[in-house]
Amino acid sequence: MIAQRDSVTHATPIGQLFHTKDRVRVFESDTLLREVLEYFSTCAADVVIIARQAINIGILTLKDIVKALQNFGNLLLPVENFMVSPLQTFSFTQSIAEVLDIMRDVAYDKIVVMHEEKVIGVMDHRHLLSQCYTQLAPLIKHEYNLIQSMLGLVGEGEQGLLKLATTDPLTGIGNRRLFEEIFQAHQSLGERYGVSLFLLMFDIDDFKKINDTFGHNVGDSVLKQLVALVSRSIRKSDVFVRWGGEEFAILLSYSDSLKVMEIAEQIRKRIDMHRFETIIHVTCSFGVTQVHPNEGSEKSISRADSALYKAKADGKNSVRLEIL
Repeated sequence: MIAQRDSVTHATPIGQLFHTKDRVRVFESDTLLREVLEYFSTCAADVVIIARQAINIGILTLKDIVKALQNFGNLLLPVENFMVSPLQTFSFTQSIAEVLDIMRDVAYDKIVVMHEEKVIGVMDHRHLLSQCYTQLAPLIKHEYNLIQSMLGLVGEGEQGLLKLATTDPLTGIGNRRLFEEIFQAHQSLGERYGVSLFLLMFDIDDFKKINDTFGHNVGDSVLKQLVALVSRSIRKSDVFVRWGGEEFAILLSYSDSLKVMEIAEQIRKRIDMHRFETIIHVTCSFGVTQVHPNEGSEKSISRADSALYKAKADGKNSVRLEIL
């Protein structure tokens, strides 16, 4: 059963949308379809989980059974013939933002929520979106209005100047000015909607040697290749800018620092394994910090920089976290 909540935000744990006392019935994969039909006919349920040797492998809904009953001979067949798979499970503590981010790129619709190794609920992706819409719509509208208000500050013929002022001309991503604008907007949203913000700063290890050895044209090429690689590794909602020279910053909304550290480590590995043109191998060092409520960008940047310097001191090509 799905619980009713007065306030749902990006940071709300997905499990809070369900009653933890409820459990979704689990049937073994070789159970006859007839037995599951009997269960649905006596219980107020419309979905069950299918398992094989105690491992959850699929979902069977009442709608699936109705389709199967087009041939009554199917009642004597095992339920695994009619289940929907693969099965995507989420921890009770994962945030709605994380769940929506993962479900965006999958072909199936069911969200299965686990708590203490038990299934406590199943929800359609569309249902989650509709339940969140009322609470999240102001946040989306705010971000949209932010962009529109920035464009509205100048005439139509001057919008190209605004783009030049907020875009790094070499890599095509945002610059410091854009970062500052978005940072302030996100801080306001974080206070209002409970969104946790994290700042990730990184730079290219020994970049001066690349310029001195291969020339600035090769250095510029490395920067552009790096930006393309990192852009493919983050969400469209993440704010990615060139901070200056070979240093970059990413502003992300997530529920906890461990997830952000995991993302930074994934990006670091992809850069480390990527074959760049001419020089082949490039590494980067990363610093991560959480953005505290009501603080300005200077304090957040100072902590992220401190973590970045620790990564450099520890041998480079690594990720470090600075909390306070």
